This record gives sequence, structure tokens and C-alpha cells, in this order.
Amino acid sequence: MDSREAWQLDGEDLKCEVLDLVRVRHELQSRMVLLIVEMFSREVLGGKGFRAIAQWLHGSTNLEIGECSLLVGLARLLMLEPVVGDAFHRADVDKARGILLDLASKNIADCDAVRAAIRRIEKQYGKREDGVPVGEDSERNEFYASKGLYGRVTVKGDLDAVNGARLITLLSSLSAPTPARDGVKDTRTPTLRRADGFCELLRRYERAGLGPIEGGVKPHITVTASAKDMTDLKVLKDLLPSTEELGFAWTDWVGPISIDTARMLACDCTVTRILLDENGVPLDCGKEARTATVPQRRALAVRDGGCAFPGCGTPSGWCDAHHIVHWNDGGPTDLDNLILLCGHHHRTLHHTEWRVEIGPDRKTIFYPPMSIDPYQQPIGGNSPPTAA
Repeated sequence: MDSREAWQLDGEDLKCEVLDLVRVRHELQSRMVLLIVEMFSREVLGGKGFRAIAQWLHGSTNLEIGECSLLVGLARLLMLEPVVGDAFHRADVDKARGILLDLASKNIADCDAVRAAIRRIEKQYGKREDGVPVGEDSERNEFYASKGLYGRVTVKGDLDAVNGARLITLLSSLSAPTPARDGVKDTRTPTLRRADGFCELLRRYERAGLGPIEGGVKPHITVTASAKDMTDLKVLKDLLPSTEELGFAWTDWVGPISIDTARMLACDCTVTRILLDENGVPLDCGKEARTATVPQRRALAVRDGGCAFPGCGTPSGWCDAHHIVHWNDGGPTDLDNLILLCGHHHRTLHHTEWRVEIGPDRKTIFYPPMSIDPYQQPIGGNSPPTAA
């Protein structure tokens, strides 16, 4: 480096020294990245109180956390991308540094920019026979769906870039914030919105009947419950003296579920009645009956305009047809006994003390629990302006 003071240098000397310093900085940063790669293979932060290398680097220097995270991200990429690692260590390393470490010298950069740089290096140094890039290799995909406590199912996965983009695209609109009709902000957390969107994606796929045949039938959820459990009417329970009341229903994959949830699922599904003898052996299998027809759902969409619960803005296509008087309690499947409810408010009606009825004007009226309103004043449900 030139030993003269900066004011003593002419214009060309200033530019030359700046470029020299940039090259030195690149060399130092490349060394730093290699050291961080080595840190990943050792427990160097044990007992230091830091959860990650980026946090340690930020806490030990005056570097911004974003720059520290970027350096750590570069180290991870060098570990995961063999082509880049080879280019980084070969004689033509200056070009690789110029692509990768220019990003590290910036205060603001994101993962997509780094990955784009990786692709540029692979294009320059890689060969067709090297195979599919790691991020696009579907052979590395993993997906887990395991049953846990209370029958909840934990989902974890690692998808390639194309299928990951497909999933995120499909979830994007389904997990967007949905403000209430009066403009109140959606109070769901981003993680809950994504979970709701994923569940809605499954529900739409199931309803569309696009799944392959398995065991002679289309994919579906089978819920088994006794008739005595499924009714609240004592007179009907008395007609089934030999039927055991278990207090729960059963599903094939996750085991027992509550009767309230079973009744909720029965609101808008295909129901098959199976008669059993005293030993639990089937005697007769009745015909399947769908509880809400397509014309009825269309009429409900016109009357309710979507979820009928006060203030909810969920569109009708995302709703279930709920029986006000449950079908197993003798409730008819007609418009005066059906309302549209989104998944959240459908669960609310089945699992809490909220009540609903159809008023004289054939529009919905909701009654809150006493814990919300001790006087249980009626609240008009949602209704589009065009509904008569």
C-alpha cells in the first residue's frame, strides 16, 4: 500500500489504492467465510451465551446483524454447493469472489440475491454432468406428517425450489389477512393464517374429488360415532337402549375426537347409517345421504353472502353448511335450518355457548354466551344487501 497521506495522492493514485483495498477486503472476507465454515463443524460457541454464529459475530464486533447473517449465509452456501466451493478454492477464485463477496461487502442484501450469485457461478464453472442443483433436486425432498399428543398432526418438510414455489403460490391468497366487514384488522398471526390457508387448500382438494381411488373410494375422512352420542335429544337416546354412549368419535388416522367436532363434520358431509348388533357387528348399511345439495348451497350463498357470523368476511366458497338443529336430532335439511359458517365460526358454534336461529324475516340471528353478554342480546348475522 502507498505510504503517503491521502491528500498527497493524485486522482489515479487514489483510484488505484481504493481498488487495492477492495481486493484486500475481498481476501479478508473470503478468509472469514472459510473460518465460519470451519466453525460450523465445531462447538466453538459452547457456554458463550449465543444461540448462533451470526449473533456472536454481531455481539463481538460493530458489524450490523444483517451483514453478519449474510456472511454466515455465504458460509452455509459454500458448504451446500460443491461447485461453488471448488470455484472458490481454484485458481480462478477472483471471479467467484467478485460475485459472492461483493454481496458480503454490502450492508443490504437478501438470500435471493446470494442464490442468484450462486447460479451465476454454477453457470460459469459447473458442468451439465454435475447433475441437478441442490436447491432444485426433487430427490432430496422430505415430508413428514406425524400424529402427536391430543391427536394433533405435526407437519414438517423440505421441498425443492419449484414445488416450494408452487406451494407458496397456492397458499398466498388463502393465507392473506382477511379484515372483518367493518374494516377491523385480521387478528390472526401469520403462522395461523398460513395454517388456515393450508387447511383450506386440503378442503378444496377434497371437495373437488381430485384424489386417486384408495380402497375403492375417493380419499375422505371417515368419522365413526354412535347414534346415541351424536344426538342431544333424550327422547332419541331412549329409543337406543342397547347402544353404548362412549363420549367420543373415532377417525382412522388420528384416533378419538370430541363429539362436538364429529357433529360439526357431520353438518356438511356424506353420511352413512350402519346398524350394529349387540356385539358391534354390522347388520345393515343404509344409503349415503348428502346433507346439503348444490342448489341449497347456492341459495345459502345468496342469502348469507358468505359466513353468516356477525362481522366475518369469509366468502361462501370457504364455508360449511351448518345445521341449526342437528340432522341427527331430527333437524331438516332445508334453508330455514341451514346457515353458512367459516371453519373458525363453525367450530365456535359447536364448541361454545353461542346460539343461532333463523328470524321471522328468514335471516340469521345470533345470541352470544352469557360470559360475553349477560343479557344475551340478539345480534343480526351477515346478510348481503341483495338478499331478500
